[in-house]
Amino acid sequence: MAGELLDQGRLGPSVGSELPLPLRRPCLMKADDKCSAAGSILTEADAQQLRDTGFVVIDGFLSDSLAATLRSEAVELATAGRMPQHRFQFGASQFAKPHIFEADLHDEVMQEALPEFANLLFDDSLAKCLELLLPDLGLEIGPRTKSLKLQRNCGRGGCFPAHYDNAGRPSRRAVTCVVYLNPDWRQGDGGELVLHPFLRKEVVVSPAMGRAALFRSDRILHSVRPAVAERFCFTIWLDSSDINRDSDCNLTAKHLSTDPLSVASLMQSPVQRAVSRAVYAEEYEASLIACMEGAEGCEEMLQEHRQHVQSQQTHPQLGPFIKHLRHLKSET
Repeated sequence: MAGELLDQGRLGPSVGSELPLPLRRPCLMKADDKCSAAGSILTEADAQQLRDTGFVVIDGFLSDSLAATLRSEAVELATAGRMPQHRFQFGASQFAKPHIFEADLHDEVMQEALPEFANLLFDDSLAKCLELLLPDLGLEIGPRTKSLKLQRNCGRGGCFPAHYDNAGRPSRRAVTCVVYLNPDWRQGDGGELVLHPFLRKEVVVSPAMGRAALFRSDRILHSVRPAVAERFCFTIWLDSSDINRDSDCNLTAKHLSTDPLSVASLMQSPVQRAVSRAVYAEEYEASLIACMEGAEGCEEMLQEHRQHVQSQQTHPQLGPFIKHLRHLKSET
């Protein structure tokens, strides 16, 4: 499936921990004539694309001065060796993600070390802007209803396997906003974000300085290509009070229709998550191998993935439906 490169401009068709949160001054992002009533972040066209396609890519999301300050903080923390290695849960165990390091801004130690990033945690401009333009998202406001993590990929092949940022309950993530801090990024450096909108052409986003990718956390499958150069970004996740309802999570017989209107509805629905792994089996496996090959837990994860795919693809009712969806995917 060929990728559609998004390289400039506006293009394209965890719940926080319970740490005490001290008051901090707001730190607004780039201000111009956009959404002036709620933080000057997004245009109505941006919001419409996010609503219609599930994602939008924006250049110049931060002012040049703020982007430079944030990068300086990130580099200083990384140089001091103070960014913990990324760890994730699989089954009953925790595993390290090779070459990926993260700082969680709900950690007060990181708030002190990264004051400008901490300001972003306490700045509600983005959530308020989206609430104004897309009220149906049901976004919640305040630092306890968002997460913010700074990430360093040290450039030795570090990447992320295909996943949804909100894979189901108990997550309340509704919108993901990834912002890149790489002024010297060049083609060939890797580390691109790959969006896999369900049954549509994949979209490749280069991690250039000041570029932001916003997407729906519960319906945009995505991965990150291996990086051969150091790559910095930070991610904001915004929570919603109206997410992961029964109708969002439960695959029922009515969803198993090959009628074009039913399939079109599934393409826009979080229910897609229930069949995504079997429909995108090769993408899941290849990206998992790229991320974890040779690392602890890799074989167990591959075995679990393959068993899940086989059980769905051979299911008497589900199997033929997945075969139909895989055929549609192959035509994009």
